[in-house]
Amino acid sequence: MSTDTKVLLSAIIGSAVAVIAIVVTLVGDVRADLRDMRTDMRSMDERLRNVEVAFGKVDQRLLTIERVVLPGAGD
Repeated sequence: MSTDTKVLLSAIIGSAVAVIAIVVTLVGDVRADLRDMRTDMRSMDERLRNVEVAFGKVDQRLLTIERVVLPGAGD
């Protein structure tokens, strides 16, 4: 095998290793980003649930006020 062939083969193998390292790093970053997004979505779901509960309480209070102020309106 000639020196030029060895150099070319080494360059190809080195490039392949570098590409594999880059791909592995990018996949790791994407997975971390997806994990963060899932965590953010869970947090958003929890906050939305809290808002729904708060609106339910406000709705209940309004119904109570309507029954007291406007008898027959809440029926």
